[in-house]
Amino acid sequence: MCFGVTTMALAHSENEVVTMLKAVGLRVTPQRDAILRHILVYRGHSSADDIYRSIHERWPNISVSTVYNTLKSFSEAGLVKEITFGDGASLFDANTYPHHHMLCVQCGQLTDFYLPEMPDLTSVAKELCFQIDECQLEVRGVCANCQDIMKS
Repeated sequence: MCFGVTTMALAHSENEVVTMLKAVGLRVTPQRDAILRHILVYRGHSSADDIYRSIHERWPNISVSTVYNTLKSFSEAGLVKEITFGDGASLFDANTYPHHHMLCVQCGQLTDFYLPEMPDLTSVAKELCFQIDECQLEVRGVCANCQDIMKS
């Protein structure tokens, strides 16, 4: 059986969320609190639409645009990591530690994984006159669940 490394469970009290927002210079609002709390509690990779649907019942006056703009400000402040795959919707991850992703092409499951060290791409970058700012690996394949389904 294969086990992927996923984001560790994080319990965040009300004070911790407020402290996190203030630490990066963001004003604490009920909407920001609700959005950040959702990301920290859910612990997965959420789109702006996912978060909107999750918190809309409690915050009926919040718009998708507010959620998206808030997520962008969280990303710029380093509270969350924005993940983009091609032309798909951005996903937002509370795990800001450098990591990579395995994407199941059958069900869309996104699993975090870590490498002990990054591959050295300096010679390739130098040859192509390319300045690397960040490197993330995206591995596409079929997860264990979907493999089991395909076998039966």
